[in-house]
Amino acid sequence: MTPYLRAFQAYHRDGEPHIPWTTALDFHLQHGTVISSPDAFAMFRPVDWEAPDAEHLSLIAFPPSHAVHVWAAAGPLAGILYLSRIETHASFQRRNSRLHRVELRHLFKRRAHP
Repeated sequence: MTPYLRAFQAYHRDGEPHIPWTTALDFHLQHGTVISSPDAFAMFRPVDWEAPDAEHLSLIAFPPSHAVHVWAAAGPLAGILYLSRIETHASFQRRNSRLHRVELRHLFKRRAHP
């Protein structure tokens, strides 16, 4: 199964979502970024890092920013981050859970070897 279809399937895992897939996809094509390759799929858009959670979880167009909200993704995280050039902050939500905000520099810290 392609990453696109895995993301689509995950988006619909718990039934029909509040915002239809095609609406979200169209919005991200116009106001964000959609990446689809044989290895990874992601749709995300810039957000104001300080904005309330509800604004991250709504289809609101923000100006370019170093922070993004990942609306849907499938494939290896490293590949998605490489293709997307996301460098600083990202938010995401797993279905029916709270919003997660991540400072990406913490994900890539390398441990010092003794």
